Amino acid sequence: MKKCGYVAVLGETNAGKSTLINKMVGQKVSIVSRKIQTTLTRILGIAIHGECQIILIDTPGFLRERSVESLAKTAWNAFRESDDILFLVDVTKKNFEASFALLKKIDAAKKVSLVMNKVDLVHKPKLLEIAALLGTARNFEKVFMISAITGSGVEDILKYLESVIPKREWDYRKDETTDMSFEDYTAEITREHIYHRLHQEIPYKCVVKTENYQKQNDDSIKIVQHIYVQSVAHKTIFLGKRGGKIKAIGEAARKELSDLLEQKIHLFLHVFVDNKKK
Repeated sequence: MKKCGYVAVLGETNAGKSTLINKMVGQKVSIVSRKIQTTLTRILGIAIHGECQIILIDTPGFLRERSVESLAKTAWNAFRESDDILFLVDVTKKNFEASFALLKKIDAAKKVSLVMNKVDLVHKPKLLEIAALLGTARNFEKVFMISAITGSGVEDILKYLESVIPKREWDYRKDETTDMSFEDYTAEITREHIYHRLHQEIPYKCVVKTENYQKQNDDSIKIVQHIYVQSVAHKTIFLGKRGGKIKAIGEAARKELSDLLEQKIHLFLHVFVDNKKK
């Protein structure tokens, strides 16, 4: 009998939510970056474990300067429609007050499991101390200790979710790994490489849009993307000296898209100042 259910992945900014979702799905569906707040919209990752389809809902991280009262609307919507919640914590952090406060805000009727990430970087006594602290905020269904980046412990999460998700027909085809369109998926890959390449110079509110794509006679795909920034100064940063930075971003994104899609990709990036944002 098939099973299908929605699972929200919540936690503080940079706890490793996108990395965990990508590992559970088995391929990249959500961008991963050193920068905080890289997840701008809700993204579904669809994992298959046995006869169970686990629909993972990625949610925007919670910026430190915001109060607990101002949780992102998409995060709350994801929370409401989920069958279970994975609450992810980066155990290398020095302060867990924000995670504690977030846990206190979740409806007591919801089933929440604690996922302690990066446990390979912290001694066991400290891990037990963190688990005990967060356990005073609410009762957890399960506590998992994992390394999302290596995949250690992730199989235990999948097995648990398979055991609790309800029996019903799947909402998506077996070969679907996300609900994103081709345009959104390819734009996400480019956006990730923008974050990686520009580091501290990144103008945070850039927008990447796949304007069009066409399959060529040789079965390759031509993709044209527009990057919208907030000022001429930001555009100059993106372009770099003699267009070197935007070229490097395009080459890196093109290579990854070719690998992910298993097709030759021709990627064309154009940077525009979005005057409507002024």
